[in-house]
Amino acid sequence: MISRPLSDAEKVFLGEIPLFAALGKDRLAHLVASCRVETVKRGSHLFRAADRAEYFYVLLSGQLRLVRTSSQGAETVMHFLTAPGAFAEAVTLAGRPYPVDCEVMADGAVVAIPRAAYLKILQEFPEVAGEVMAGLLEWERFFLDEIYRLRHTSPLQRIAAFLIDYQDHAIAHEQDETARDYPEKRLIASRIGITPETFSRLLRRLEQMNAIETGATLRIRDRAVLEELARFS
Repeated sequence: MISRPLSDAEKVFLGEIPLFAALGKDRLAHLVASCRVETVKRGSHLFRAADRAEYFYVLLSGQLRLVRTSSQGAETVMHFLTAPGAFAEAVTLAGRPYPVDCEVMADGAVVAIPRAAYLKILQEFPEVAGEVMAGLLEWERFFLDEIYRLRHTSPLQRIAAFLIDYQDHAIAHEQDETARDYPEKRLIASRIGITPETFSRLLRRLEQMNAIETGATLRIRDRAVLEELARFS
């Protein structure tokens, strides 16, 4: 990995993230002095499960996936990281090992935030801890929502919701609104909790409904159909 200091634009972006905005301008500047931008290459790992969590990260560009592997070697995709933002902060600040592998899906860059430097600020200025904790609770809410979806929604509903969310990220980052590089089918299937065979069968059903096109690139043809399925399947 190639490492470098943050650019001025990256420092500004960091200050817009609640976890860092809560620190205040001067304390953030002190923290940034100990941070580095690391370039990451597709197929590499930012960290592995059980590694000691000495850093949490901010994704600047590229795509990552968080994967948990069972003792039998079966992989489950826990989350795709495709939008800029912080991740791994809760486990790192708690002083626990990373619970998942973080694999790079597309070349990009991350900011590495040293745990020790961030905790030192919290210890010296405990008044900011409340706002920081509020930011950490976002991940807990996310995984509670995931548990609810797995228990109370159908596979077709989860596929439709996933495709919509991915398109929303594409629009937010000025990519083509109807086509983008979706993850491999088996990875999407793992992420939403269904078998690859079921996923392929339901994609064909969505094609028959003219909601999507598959081929070299997966394209959404009729977002309204997907939105209806996501709500009521």
